Amino acid sequence: MDARDDGRANTATRPFTAGGWAREPEARFFTLPSPLSPEDFGISLIRELSLRCLAGEGSRRGSALACVTTPDDVLNELFSASYVGGVNGQGQGGAYARLYAWESLYALMGLPTRVPLLEAVRRAADHRWLRFMAFTDWFHHDISDLAFAVLDSTRTRVAVLAATDTDVHRDALG
Repeated sequence: MDARDDGRANTATRPFTAGGWAREPEARFFTLPSPLSPEDFGISLIRELSLRCLAGEGSRRGSALACVTTPDDVLNELFSASYVGGVNGQGQGGAYARLYAWESLYALMGLPTRVPLLEAVRRAADHRWLRFMAFTDWFHHDISDLAFAVLDSTRTRVAVLAATDTDVHRDALG
């Protein structure tokens, strides 16, 4: 089920790492044994994935939550992370922020960079997008926590991207 791809993971996390926004963002890719209905793509499936950001989920008060979002929301967050650079980071400016955001979105969707932008936008609408959070050491429930999951158009692959800019989390990671 876990489909490790370090190159794709590095591209997906670049909006957070290029300027120092997050120390250890998590990008993971999974292949499902059979197609999943978009209605079944929710926090219960995300909990079943082996994600560092969900380690210890359930040991604290509260449970993980997810809501449907849009590719525009995800792209906006990716651009903002790269453009601003986070609390302790350095922003990348408009041109690189756009580049890193689009490359990250392509990586989450599993698209090669040669796919034209308008085609990528069209394909993004065929994916199912979630924003999620949980009560773990990873999530501090402030604006520096981001986590997204996307179910591809074949309904057989899931990509997850999570990042935090919280210093407490950085210290916990070592």
